Amino acid sequence: MNTLLQRPWLTRRVAAPRLGPQTRLAMPLAGNGNRLRFTEWLLLAVLAVAYIEAISAPLFGMQFHLTVLNHLPLLLMAPVLLLHMIGVLLNRNLPPWQSIFAVTWPLLLLGLYALAGSAVAKWEFGVRETFVTFGVYLLMLPLYAAAVPPSAERAHGWARALIAVWVMSSLIALAGELARFSTSETLHEIEYLVLSGFFVLFCVARSRWTRLLALVLLLAAAGVNQKLTGYIIAAMAVVHIVAAASWRRSLPQWRPLVGVTAALLSVVLLAVLTLLYFEYRQYLPSGNVDVRMKQYESSFRQIVASPIWGNGYTQGSGEAYTEFMRVMNIPTHSDLIDIQKHGGLIALTLFLWGYWAVFKLVNRAVKATVGDRVLNAYFVGVRFFQVTAMVTFAINPLLLKGPFLVVIWGNLGLALGLALAVTKPRALPGALP
Repeated sequence: MNTLLQRPWLTRRVAAPRLGPQTRLAMPLAGNGNRLRFTEWLLLAVLAVAYIEAISAPLFGMQFHLTVLNHLPLLLMAPVLLLHMIGVLLNRNLPPWQSIFAVTWPLLLLGLYALAGSAVAKWEFGVRETFVTFGVYLLMLPLYAAAVPPSAERAHGWARALIAVWVMSSLIALAGELARFSTSETLHEIEYLVLSGFFVLFCVARSRWTRLLALVLLLAAAGVNQKLTGYIIAAMAVVHIVAAASWRRSLPQWRPLVGVTAALLSVVLLAVLTLLYFEYRQYLPSGNVDVRMKQYESSFRQIVASPIWGNGYTQGSGEAYTEFMRVMNIPTHSDLIDIQKHGGLIALTLFLWGYWAVFKLVNRAVKATVGDRVLNAYFVGVRFFQVTAMVTFAINPLLLKGPFLVVIWGNLGLALGLALAVTKPRALPGALP
């Protein structure tokens, strides 16, 4: 009876949803292959431009960050990131924003703090040189992390590409340094970039001869440049290589002793290098001691006057310094002191907290990729890059220069995104939960 009462022509049939053809903008994260997509290649190309500008001193004999090309990588990166994010949204493969912000929020707050103070300085007090650059580039950190796919399989292609750009830029910088051997300090302020490139080459190489070549290139770049920062980074690389080799070859029960021994030897090495510096400082680079001491003394007085919030980034980023009848407007020879001086303990705490959060995640990725030669070498190299960059901008002014900022925050942001991908549960064999 019920069968006769049914009306088949009114019965609603459930059909599978129609999927339109995949658009070109949806291709950046489509598929499971390891190869980079079109917009990813564009992003990598802009990062390579920033590398070239960062090594412009040895390569072209001039520093591009002192010219109108200072913010060229940023102008190129903005539309590339926008195009790439449109492709990500069209492909419905949303980045792990919650995980990204959980790591980067201290640095984002610092960037907003610097921008707010700089806006007051520029429009209320008429200050020309502010920390707008520092704030803008810092706020781009989550975008770099979101630009890489949240996939452990896709991480291989990114790691290979980033290592290739890294090593090639180091080789080009060393070639330029050798070509300008008569000009001292051609790698000044970029030792962290060039030496860490040879360090990651050592980590990723298969043969002993390639590793030996990488070590020779690393020591040659530091030796030819004749800069104290380069000597420090080269010593850190050698200590790391020896400690890592000892760790791998030791039995598990002896590894804590190996770690303690490596730490003690590092302290001894630092003490010996310090004594040698004061004993033979007449044969070593000066390090602009006169300029540094005057700036450090002035900064210390300002820090004591306002230790909590500094001047709120409402003052200029540089100070007038007179040398040989020439007045120069230069920042303090330490970005960490500048952060403390202008933003107080609030800014310095946010910076160190955020920087440490990124380091912890990268270190976690190192442990999660022990069985993968390429990924493990990449994350070990990024970890070394992050530490040596900190050493460099602790005694040099880097964080106000466009190309350097793209290289530093771009590398750390991309590493952050890749680290989130490989440390997901069951992402790789042996991955940490």
